[in-house]
Parts: sequence; C-alpha cells; structure tokens
Amino acid sequence: MARIKDVKLRNILNSEGKKALEIEITADNNLRAIASSPTAIIPGRREVKTTNHINESILNEMLSKICNKEIKNQKEFDNIINTYMKDLGSNICLPVSLAFARLMAQTQNFTLVQYISDIANCKLKKISPIPLVTIFSGGIHNLKEKGSIQNIMIAVNIHPFSRAVEVIMEIYAYIESELKKKGILKTYGASSGMIVEKMTIEEKFAMITDIIKILKYEKEVSIAIDVAAEHFFKNAIYTYQGKNMDSEGLKDILNQYIRKYNITYIEDPFDSDDEEYWKKIKLEHENLNIVGDDLFTTQGKYVNSELANGIIIKMNQVGTLTGTIETFIKAKKEKMITCVSQRSIETEDTFMCDLAVALNSNYIKIGGPRRGDRIAKYNRLLRLEEDEKENIEE
Repeated sequence: MARIKDVKLRNILNSEGKKALEIEITADNNLRAIASSPTAIIPGRREVKTTNHINESILNEMLSKICNKEIKNQKEFDNIINTYMKDLGSNICLPVSLAFARLMAQTQNFTLVQYISDIANCKLKKISPIPLVTIFSGGIHNLKEKGSIQNIMIAVNIHPFSRAVEVIMEIYAYIESELKKKGILKTYGASSGMIVEKMTIEEKFAMITDIIKILKYEKEVSIAIDVAAEHFFKNAIYTYQGKNMDSEGLKDILNQYIRKYNITYIEDPFDSDDEEYWKKIKLEHENLNIVGDDLFTTQGKYVNSELANGIIIKMNQVGTLTGTIETFIKAKKEKMITCVSQRSIETEDTFMCDLAVALNSNYIKIGGPRRGDRIAKYNRLLRLEEDEKENIEE
C-alpha cells in the first residue's frame, strides 16, 4: 500500500532530441520513482492515442484522485489512471503507471522484476528472451524506402544474454564495416537499423545470410522482418516498393522471401483489417512466427490466435502496466508467443526490459546496438542477467 505525496512532470529529451515527458512520484515515506514513455513515428490506428497538449484541469483532477490517498495495489491505481486515458493520452498516463510500479516495488522491498512477476502471477524462468536486433531500416523509418519492409532484423537464439550480445555486436559490426567499404551506409534509422542506398531487399537478405554463414552462426541466428504493411495499404491495395498489388500479390512476394532465406519471424505481414490473409499466411507456415503488432496493439479485445501465433507487447499502445499484463496473460492463454518491444522514438527508460524478463517473454525487440536510448536497454538486460539467481525460484 502506498500513499502518494507528490507527482512532478518534467520535460526530458527523447531519441529524436525532442521533448518527452518524465513523471516523478514521491511517497509519504519519501521514496521516489521516475518513468518516461516512448512514442511511435506513426501510431497504429488501433492504439490508444497520445496527446500533444496537456489539459491542465483534467491532469489536476487525476492527480487529486491519486495523491494523499491509500492505494492498495497496481490494478486499483491503473483503474483510476485509465479513466483519464482518452483526455490525457498514453504519453502521460503510462509513465504515471510505471513510476507507481517502481514505487510499489521499493515499498515492498522487491526488485521491479519480482514486483511485475508477482502481480502477473508469473513464475520466473532461467531462459532470457531472444533479442530481435534491427540491421536494416526501411518503410516509415527510411522515407527513401517508403512502402517497403520497415525492419530487417536478426533473431539471436543464444543464451545467456551476455553471450547473445557478443554475437550481436560481431554480426552488426561486420555488416556495418562491409557497407562502409561499399560507401552505401548513409545513416541510422529510428531503431538504430542501418539506412543504405542502392541496395535491394534481396541484397540485404543475402548480405545478412552470407555474414551469418561466414561467422558460423547458422544454427543460432535467423532473419526476422517487420513488414508493417498497414503503412503502405490503402483502399484494398498494397503499394509495395512502388508497385500496386492485392493481398495475394503481397503474400506471393513474402513467400518468395520465406522460401529463399532463413526467415523465422514475420511481423504485420498484412493490414490489420485484412484478416483473410492473416489466416492464410498462418496456415501456410505453421512453423513460422506470424506476429501481430498493429493488428493487436497490446489490447486484449483484439487478441485472436486464429489470425497470428504471436503478439507484440508495447506498453504505450494500451497505456498502463495493468492493461499490458492483462493482454499478455490473454495471449499466453491462447498459446501465442510474445515479444516485448521498443518504440521508434525512445527514452532511456528501461522498464520494458524488466517487463520482458518478469513475464518470460519469448522475444525482446531492442533495436540495433547504436545510440544511447537503445544501448540503455542492452545494459539493463546485462544487469538483469546478473540478478537472475536472486529472482528465480528454484
């Protein structure tokens, strides 16, 4: 139980060098906790919305409901926060929820991982989530490739996480070096994926495949893609790489990639409303992880294992820790794989790492190993690996 004495809002900088909101909560015993929320370049249309301007009167009303009162648990707190979601948006409501969680963990003398696993009734395991690491950025992350695959990633199925990081750094640096030699590496995208010129999708797949083979990681490392098809779909037509096509046409292209390369994970292969083709690609590839992001937007009301066998978990898509956990639990009941994910525009907050470990997520999507906002996630996971023995029940 915690009595909140004060809530402060301050502006910090996000990964774009723009303003983001940080929340600091102080309890009457002077324990303090802070949290901030990431945002999307273009939010999925099913997500709870963010707001650009703070409605001071509504904010003060919410604060009056949570300050100087005994709040028993996270669910009670988040139920209060959730009533203001429509007006205040997830960029305000989520960091309030997460800061309260950190405060409650301190109050109960728990680590954050222990606190999350306790309220989710989730027993901790020794195996850490498989990192998904962005290698190439396209789509809305690279406007010169608008209407293309958003992220080409690698899935590094190696444990412990510290060993996976060594492999990630080795592969990423090798590819980076080769691109620099060719003079085609231009910059880095939102998720620290590399942005290149004069390189086709197939050439990118081939380069990743060849370097994985050269470094002898074929058994442990595979290719993962985030198609983000919602962003190039309009009026029942997909405009993929400058060509208009129907759902069957896009499926044929994706199937060509699947047949030719070691792709084990596909995210958002079709628009959220194109349910027929979600079902088709899932039936055609029973051993492939077909994962919904814009399809489900971390909201239980959308979760449907007939459409996909995996779900992306992004806390700010639903706006509270409780809502996130409820969606996660529903997905696990439907036997879906889970992937806790970053957003395009990040802060240094690493709550998502504790969440992924606490809930035994199958995957964690953390971006490429460049830039401080992404590196913070890598470093948090490395520290959590050290804490593993304390947290896990034998």
